[in-house]
This record gives sequence, structure tokens and C-alpha cells, in this order.
Amino acid sequence: MARWHRLSTIALIFLVIWGCARSSSLEGQMAEGKKQPRFTKAENGVITDSVTGLDWYIGPNPNNNWHQAKEWAENLTVGGGGWRLPTVAELKALYQKDAAPNNMDPVFQTPGVWAWSGELNNSWSAWGFAFYSGLVGWHSMNYGNGREVLAVRSHR
Repeated sequence: MARWHRLSTIALIFLVIWGCARSSSLEGQMAEGKKQPRFTKAENGVITDSVTGLDWYIGPNPNNNWHQAKEWAENLTVGGGGWRLPTVAELKALYQKDAAPNNMDPVFQTPGVWAWSGELNNSWSAWGFAFYSGLVGWHSMNYGNGREVLAVRSHR
């Protein structure tokens, strides 16, 4: 009986510690009684994700083939440079069904709803993410109609 009591006490302590650790996560932190937004947009247009620690920048043109998208992202100098095309997983993490017409946080006012990733499918196609449906897909790297560019980097 004493052993069961000790194990119960240890389990209870673990749950309390675990619960306290979860409440201090980046998402949902409280400051002055208000929930901090996940995304904040700086004056220069850089969008910072407080959960992932990534910076995002939206391309100005909704019609980019993969080569144009990659070149634009890698040559972007806003906020000190260091930009690249995102991974599919990074794009999927932005998806928020019904958060706005483009299924992203409203801070992302994109001209398009399908974005290229930096990941190749094969020698002639690359993966991307369709924010209108929440699905991953690939297209020819030369196809550009309605293809958005989002540049990403680690927060500076």
C-alpha cells in the first residue's frame, strides 16, 4: 500500500510539473491579460511566427514559376537577407482553415493561394502547398499561373 501511495504521489507531482510547463509554451502566453498573437508583422513587411521562430515575407507577384520563386527568395535582402523557399512542412504549418479567405492568419495578405516549396519532386517538378484546399501537390517547375512565393528564414 505504501508503494502505491508513493507512486501516486510521484505521478501527481509529474502531472503538476507537466501542466505548468505546457502553460508556459509560446503559443497562448499571456501578457498584461491578453493573448499574444502567433504572427506579428513589422513595418518592413517581415512576418514573425512566435511559435516556430521563423520569419516570413510575401512575394509581390502571384504568378511565379519555381525558378523565378527560388531566385526571388534567395536574392531577397529585406531585413538583412538569408531568405529561402520554405519546406512543405513549413507551409503546412501556416494553414488555418477558415482563418481568412486564403486559409492563413489574416496577417498573410497574399495575392495567391498556392505556394512553392524548395523541395523538388523530380528533375522537372517541385512540391508546393494549396492553401485553398490544405493539400500538398507538385507542378512542373515551369508552370507559374497562380503560384505564390513565400520566403522564409530563421528569425534574426
